[in-house]
Amino acid sequence: RTRLIASGERLGALLHRQGLAPQGGCALFQWVPSPQARDLHQALARQGILTRLFEDPASLRLGLPGTEADWMRLEAALAQVVAEVLPQPAANLAEAAA
Repeated sequence: RTRLIASGERLGALLHRQGLAPQGGCALFQWVPSPQARDLHQALARQGILTRLFEDPASLRLGLPGTEADWMRLEAALAQVVAEVLPQPAANLAEAAA
């Protein structure tokens, strides 16, 4: 249980570093509202990262990666996709989501 909670916190921190501020979730997943949710969802899917897309409000739910290799793959995919879909500086994204 402690490891699960730590993993949930790790996912939240990873998303924050990429400029995607989670607005909810639990130890198993994080919920990220974004007007570009559909574009993020599609771009992540092209990288082999599956997310759950919500239409109203526009948002994504990302679950915990299973292995350390999966964590690394998620981090790399997020960096590429955020730069591609949201070409603003990460600091501005975090402020806009707050």
